[in-house]
Amino acid sequence: MKTSRTKVMLLSLVAVLAIFLTACGSKSSNNKSNEQASFKNEPATTKHTDVKSTILSGDGFWYLAGKINHKSNSGLEAIAFDKSSGKATMYNVDKFYKSYSAAKNAKALNKEGTVKYTFTTNKQNQTLIKLSGKLSGIDMTQTVTIKDTTKGTNKATKLHLSGYHATRDVDMDKTNVVFVETN
Repeated sequence: MKTSRTKVMLLSLVAVLAIFLTACGSKSSNNKSNEQASFKNEPATTKHTDVKSTILSGDGFWYLAGKINHKSNSGLEAIAFDKSSGKATMYNVDKFYKSYSAAKNAKALNKEGTVKYTFTTNKQNQTLIKLSGKLSGIDMTQTVTIKDTTKGTNKATKLHLSGYHATRDVDMDKTNVVFVETN
C-alpha cells in the first residue's frame, strides 16, 4: 500500500510540475512576442544621416531634458533648428508643448539666444550636434552626442515623445539626457 501511495504521489508531483513548466514556458513566449511587437515601431538604426534628417524634419523643435517625465523648477531647454540658416534658437520652457507654435501661442518661449549648429560623427559613428554661440550674452559651446532611440509619454502633459538618449557636454560637464520631440 505504501508503494502505491508513493507512486501516486510521485505521478501527481510530476503532473503538477509538467503543468507548471508548460504554463511558464507559454507565458515567457508570450512576453517575447509582445517585446518584439513593441520594438517594431522603433527606428532600426541611429545612423548619422537618419538622425540629422529626423531632427531637421517637421518644425525642428526639440527638447533637452533629464528624462521623458522631467520635473524641474527652472524648466527645460528647447531648441528650434532652422535648416535653411544653419542656426538654432534656444529657449527655456516650463513644460513640453505639442509644437513650436503651441509653445509660442502659450507665450512660453523664453529665448536664451541663437547659436550655430553642425552635425558630425565621432569614432564610434555616433552623431554629434555641436551648438556654439552666445546664450544670454555669454559664449557657449555645447555638444550633444546621440546614443540610442527612446520614446514614451510625458505623464504631466499626456504628450507622446520620441527621440534619443544622449550625452550633453557643456564646458566638460557631461550629463545624460533625452533629446526628444513630440509626435
